[in-house]
Amino acid sequence: MGRSFVITNSNSQQLGKKKKTISKEIVIGPNVLKFITLAIVAILGIVYLSQSTAGASRSIKVRDIEDKKASLMLEKERLQAEQTRLRSLKEIDGGVEKPVLEPVSSVDHTKAKNVVAKAD
Repeated sequence: MGRSFVITNSNSQQLGKKKKTISKEIVIGPNVLKFITLAIVAILGIVYLSQSTAGASRSIKVRDIEDKKASLMLEKERLQAEQTRLRSLKEIDGGVEKPVLEPVSSVDHTKAKNVVAKAD
């Protein structure tokens, strides 16, 4: 039982003849080693830069949210002071006695209860 397809270094395709096959070894020379090292360093540098940029953008978002929270707290305090002022004005208005006025249709100018001056 032989293999039906063999990749060899020779041009002969005869069955039963010993052939030298292509070696399965990987040879790494100094240039390939330099290239692989540079590729690994570049990949690690890109990962580091992306992580540091992501951390910086997260801190910027957190700072923006904290600034917004602080401004909303100031607005809340201002609105509470305004609410207290309006309540006190309402209590003052409620405490003042309002004069009872007659409607315009019922006013009679010819009859006065208190006469100040006599007409001649």
